[in-house]
Amino acid sequence: MLSKTLFQTGSGLARSAAAFSTSTTKQQQQKYDALVVGGGHNGLVAAAYLSKSGLRRVRVLERRPVLGGAAVTEEIVPGYKFSRASYLLSLLRPAVMDELELKKHGLRVYLRDPSSFTPVLGSEKSLLLGMSAEENRRQIAQFSEKDSMVFEEYEEKLNTFVDLLDPILDLSPSELARIFGQGTSLRERIRRLREVRGPLRKAARAAKEADLAALYELVTAPSEKVKNTV
Repeated sequence: MLSKTLFQTGSGLARSAAAFSTSTTKQQQQKYDALVVGGGHNGLVAAAYLSKSGLRRVRVLERRPVLGGAAVTEEIVPGYKFSRASYLLSLLRPAVMDELELKKHGLRVYLRDPSSFTPVLGSEKSLLLGMSAEENRRQIAQFSEKDSMVFEEYEEKLNTFVDLLDPILDLSPSELARIFGQGTSLRERIRRLREVRGPLRKAARAAKEADLAALYELVTAPSEKVKNTV
């Protein structure tokens, strides 16, 4: 059973989280199946999966009066709310949303367009990027005509890398080690290959379209070298 802190919002959440810091001696002596230190978004996901796996007593410990970590939205300036750090959901895996039924529990995802705004210090210029390729070119051309002409090609190349890596992003190294490592029986290898063959097939198909040399350079070379090859 997850601590009730995970399911409260607003002032109730603050009171419940604050109660952790003033736990009585009796509460501190209670036994739990798992303790998760830190009630950030990763800690909450970990606690939810631990509970989902069958552990009955999972407790999340958080120093702050609010849960969520980098994903918290707070009123930093009076009258205005900001995300503390997380500005995108790009790393919230679809599998996590599905397995924890986040949409059922109130998750709403909104498409950002424009997607980014970058002011230039000491200048009236700014860079505003969004879904329109034509508008993106116009914005980038303020600073570099050359970059504006190749930006769309650059994004297309990145998308081929996404198609290659996304299917295998949810596979853990331990899963692959059990397949290809020494000491694994042939029957076990076949069983595990069947479990991951879908993602591996998708990645293999995407690899035919991707520039693997460019991908290798992107993840290993200095950014200046990568920038100059676009």
